[in-house]
Amino acid sequence: MQLQKLVFIAQGYFLAIHNEPLHYHNAHAWQWGPVIPNLYKSLQKYGSNIVTEMLVSEDKIDSGSKEAEVIKAVFENYGHYTGGQLSTLTHRPRTPWSETWERKKFDVIDQQIIKNHYQSLIEKA
Repeated sequence: MQLQKLVFIAQGYFLAIHNEPLHYHNAHAWQWGPVIPNLYKSLQKYGSNIVTEMLVSEDKIDSGSKEAEVIKAVFENYGHYTGGQLSTLTHRPRTPWSETWERKKFDVIDQQIIKNHYQSLIEKA
């Protein structure tokens, strides 16, 4: 759960800062918060245990890239939270998850809603 939420948060900040997605997989409003189904399938075998192997991906991120910078910043600021705590964070009122969940449970979370939410967090910081 923690990895799901961290990837979602990284996507949000990347959209807000760079006006483009970090990845092209849709996030959906599931019961416990935003979930990227493709990532969920890759992690499913671990259940709630620690991920012990590298996930297979064709995508590569250079260590000095803008993608790496956002991922590192998200991990530094949110990586100490548990999956449950991150789920609570993403369930707050007026978050992309809550707006989507109220409209249509399990639907795709619109990237513009994600971007707007994380832009507002940056402006408040």
